[in-house]
Amino acid sequence: MAYYILRRLVFMLIVLWVLTMVTFFLSTIAPADPAALWVGHRPKAGQIERAREQLGLDKPAHIRYFHYLNNLLHGNLGVSIRTKQPVIDEIKRYLPATMELVTVAILLSLLMGIPLGIYTAFNRESIIDHAGRIFCLCGVAVPVFWLGMMFQLGMSSGLQILPLQGRISTSVFLMHPLEIKTGFYFIDAVITGNWAVLKDNLIHIILPAFTLSFASLAYVVRITRTSMIEVMNEDYIRTAKAYGIGERLIRYKFALRNGLIPVVTIVGLSYAYEMGGSILVESIFDWPGMGRFLWLSIASNDYPGIIGVTIIFAIICCTINLIVDLGYALIDPRVRIAGN
Repeated sequence: MAYYILRRLVFMLIVLWVLTMVTFFLSTIAPADPAALWVGHRPKAGQIERAREQLGLDKPAHIRYFHYLNNLLHGNLGVSIRTKQPVIDEIKRYLPATMELVTVAILLSLLMGIPLGIYTAFNRESIIDHAGRIFCLCGVAVPVFWLGMMFQLGMSSGLQILPLQGRISTSVFLMHPLEIKTGFYFIDAVITGNWAVLKDNLIHIILPAFTLSFASLAYVVRITRTSMIEVMNEDYIRTAKAYGIGERLIRYKFALRNGLIPVVTIVGLSYAYEMGGSILVESIFDWPGMGRFLWLSIASNDYPGIIGVTIIFAIICCTINLIVDLGYALIDPRVRIAGN
């Protein structure tokens, strides 16, 4: 098991190292000049030259890459051209909001998708099963930006039961100031006992979280249904039925554990997918997260900001994939045996 974990860690580090090379050297061939962007509007030649020396752009690309890699290993992602602040500080400010949104979206996908997938697998060709298939097709086909705007028109502008955008109401935040400890409003509100902020944040996160989870929810339903159908046709399930073991025990003790193995894969992939999808969702719902910071960085050609967000997203996705691999080992003993 230890060798299995070590091997996965080595693969993860290799992927991240290759990513740093690709993102860095792509930024060096970009058409815009970072020095001119750093100086500002209508820069002069002397100002640009001094900015190139200040930013280290006067050195060869391979030397700048080694300096960049050394800074990265020390937690330095450079300085944002747009805000003139360290990128790592900007990420610390925006990352908790994105992690909170994506985590809630994943939980919604699992809490709704797994039971629905199990139900449709055990009730094939029923009305619920056909409705589930249509739902899965819609989840794959419907663009996330269109879905988000439809939710805003229906739930906010039409029915007026959910807020249109934002992470928390300004009036609630002013009347009940939240002491920021972790940056995660759910956690900070519980720690400090600020239940008004907790309730308001929960109401605000419903629409963006459901919009973000819609596609992955469809995948979870589809994969759970298919996996459970395949497992129920296995020989050991028929043997258990022949021995007279109860149907409920067979389904939820023997079949469900093996049927969840593909679902674990989908969870890891969905987390990475939703980290990327959060860019659009956060822009639509004005959610102050990494997606919004990345969008503003792209609009202003802020290459340190773009590279910093890309690397942080990659680290999070690789970490989630590592957790998924460990989940395989916990669910399926054969993985542990192969790893050893």
